[in-house]
Amino acid sequence: MKLKKLLSHDFIKKFNELLVTDFEKELFVASLRNYCSHGNPLRFHNFAFSMRELVLQVIDRRAPNAEVKLTVWYEKESDRFDVTRRQKLKFCSQRYLSDAYLDEYTLDDLNESIKAYLKEFNFFNKYTHITKKHFRACPRKFYDDMKYIIQRSTEVIEELDTLEQNVVEKLEYDIQDRVFEAVINSSPDELMILAHRVIVEEISPEKMEIEYLEKNGITIGVEGTIYITQEYGKGDDFCEISNNFPFNISVDACIENPDKISVDPNGLQVDTRSWYE
Repeated sequence: MKLKKLLSHDFIKKFNELLVTDFEKELFVASLRNYCSHGNPLRFHNFAFSMRELVLQVIDRRAPNAEVKLTVWYEKESDRFDVTRRQKLKFCSQRYLSDAYLDEYTLDDLNESIKAYLKEFNFFNKYTHITKKHFRACPRKFYDDMKYIIQRSTEVIEELDTLEQNVVEKLEYDIQDRVFEAVINSSPDELMILAHRVIVEEISPEKMEIEYLEKNGITIGVEGTIYITQEYGKGDDFCEISNNFPFNISVDACIENPDKISVDPNGLQVDTRSWYE
């Protein structure tokens, strides 16, 4: 199969969308050229080895050694490597946050997920080791194995986002009460002008952007939905309306200590424009 036709396949395009740098994209094309080197019995092994290195490049981009070594949880655990692959995956998951942000069960789940990830990553070894049995592969099986490697590589990279999302969801849960308290205490004008009385029923954080600052600090931008009840009139004229609006607020925290989380009520912004439409 020629390279041009190979590049048109959907599973090839899907994997290519996960690549960010020019080098990653060039290495992927070079790996496919290995596959298309007809007449070379080592072409599949060369392809598998190149794909393995490409996935490692993606992990290194997302977890550079220098950055991993700056975390509060880093400690040297190998005589051969300053930073192990396990530590890189941990960085992809929780970045600079200390383990104190994760309860015992979440931390165990994360460690198990990383262990499973590393075990799955070993599937490359089956293809990169050269043996007499697999020296000359069947062309049909050759294609099926190539497709499997790319699809599994896609899953491997996508799983990095899953690891990170698990940590973010835990953080969302932990700060939800603090954000709710800040909203209750702030009585934002955007809500108070909507009715004689406004009751905040629930706060639902739905998106978080974590910005890591110098001196062990982080700022968490929280976006979500605020659910309220608007009350009007008294006695027979009393009525209430349930409503919800998007909001955003900034949360300051310490990387090492999750107890040092502060929410500025004055930073709450509620978008009530839909009420006036």
